[in-house]
Amino acid sequence: MASVAQSIGFVPARPEPLEERLPLFRLIRTLRHNTIGAWTRQAYERDILVYRTLFRPIIVANHPDLIRHVLLDNVANYARDPLGRRILEPGLGKGLLTSDGELWKRQRRMMAPLFQPRRLAGFAETMSDRAAALAERLSSWPPGSRIDMAQQMMLVTLDIIARTMFGADMGIDVSAVGAAMDRYQATVRPNIPDLLGLPHWVPRPDAAEGRRALAAMDAIIRDLIRRRRERAAQGGELGSDLLGLLLAAVDDESGSGMTDTEVRDHMATFFLAGHETTATALAWTWYLLANAPEVEAKLHAELDAVLAGRPAVYGDYDKLVYTRTVIEEAMRLYPPAHTTSRAAKADDRFGDLAIPKGTNIIISPWLMHRHKLYWKNPDVFDPENFAPAQAAQRRRYVYLPFGAGPRICIGQGFAMIEAVLILATLAQRLRFRLPPGVSIEPIGKITLRPSPGLPMTIEPRH
Repeated sequence: MASVAQSIGFVPARPEPLEERLPLFRLIRTLRHNTIGAWTRQAYERDILVYRTLFRPIIVANHPDLIRHVLLDNVANYARDPLGRRILEPGLGKGLLTSDGELWKRQRRMMAPLFQPRRLAGFAETMSDRAAALAERLSSWPPGSRIDMAQQMMLVTLDIIARTMFGADMGIDVSAVGAAMDRYQATVRPNIPDLLGLPHWVPRPDAAEGRRALAAMDAIIRDLIRRRRERAAQGGELGSDLLGLLLAAVDDESGSGMTDTEVRDHMATFFLAGHETTATALAWTWYLLANAPEVEAKLHAELDAVLAGRPAVYGDYDKLVYTRTVIEEAMRLYPPAHTTSRAAKADDRFGDLAIPKGTNIIISPWLMHRHKLYWKNPDVFDPENFAPAQAAQRRRYVYLPFGAGPRICIGQGFAMIEAVLILATLAQRLRFRLPPGVSIEPIGKITLRPSPGLPMTIEPRH
């Protein structure tokens, strides 16, 4: 039986692959604008690429066994890449995304209980409630109203992460935290001082604006931490939201808790990773559905059968099988976390490939998810890629939207439940369409955003 992809043939937007590598300064300019725009055609066709930049050996790992080697089998030999840390640490501090070694292990142990199924079930109530509120609000708008769906997804996931993180203190200006993180992300891009490994005191373009954005966010988060600590000292409760859980967390091995700075770093990380990535995945999902009527019709059929008009709740998650495949396929074509890298701490070898100490290993979900060696129609939107039979045949380490190995995203369950509940609740009541002539471009910064936003019109389903 023909797949949906074969019947509609929709090829979503992507940068045209380059025929050859760019010279250094053109490469830096391209990376500052759009990191996924610097890949050559070879990167989508070969399993391993080896080259040097600024006298540093670089390996692009498009081989699933090499990815497994780096992220799992010999993970102790591969640290977070210093370039990534230099770019992200000024904003995210030493949270889960940027820490390494024993510090990271301690943090992971302490935070794992925060994302257990019983916690997720409680968070899902907030997700369902806010998704239903958004559906109600958008349904009240006149048909044909124009909105930015990327912005709407940012707002709803911001609302959800704020309520799950700061539930006991919803009087704070959450939008100010979101705006600060948005301004910070706009300043985060590779600069020559970062590429050369120069210290933080060396001036960098946009650094002053980034510091101002972070100061606004820090003032809010640190004030919340102080108030919660004071409440607990006076016999009150820390709270059952993520902030309270972080303040109460204790390391089983050392018996120690987190410092205020550690809590701040985790809150900043959750704020970025906990709403930005899910919002981006959902925005791309709406873009894809608007161009794939047969996929949308199949999605609607499942939603009508499972939900029958009511908002989606946590208990529906396992029943919404096709809804999940749509989101998984959207994250294949547009992985929010599009690139990661590791640095070899000592000489290593993968088969015949020598990996000298200091080698930068680039692992790009953007490349792996569109690679000609691993996908039959890599550039075509086809949720059947994630039907149970096809998913069972796929090699491990080919699909990496949440990373892999010990450092796989701790919030994976949170993100998938949130995306499914929002998509299901909105899609059963509304359709969203791209206006004629609108062209959307994927731009790789910290996450993979649609540009210029995602202008769409609203249509009621019934």
